[in-house]
Amino acid sequence: MKLRYLTLVMILIAMFFTVSCSSPRNLVLTCEERHIEIYVDGQYLGRDLVYYTVPKGQKYVEVSCRNNGVEIYSKKVYTDDLKKGNMFELQIPKHLKYSNNRHY
Repeated sequence: MKLRYLTLVMILIAMFFTVSCSSPRNLVLTCEERHIEIYVDGQYLGRDLVYYTVPKGQKYVEVSCRNNGVEIYSKKVYTDDLKKGNMFELQIPKHLKYSNNRHY
């Protein structure tokens, strides 16, 4: 009887760890404007087309785009929304006006 109980407990523990330890998810980011620098969680990944593996357990990533080091766009991407092979095209708004009325 104890052996069956122990076996059942071990199976439940294994199921818990299998469900809670989800596999890392991949994120593909692309930007039509090749001069834009793409960052994820503050880390520079490149320009044009970049790949990023989201660490296990992370709820979201912060994606930002910079032009000559100045942030011009940012977005949170929630990992729960990611499926296998996610590709996000980053659309940079044109003709932005800042508080000093200067156009980007």
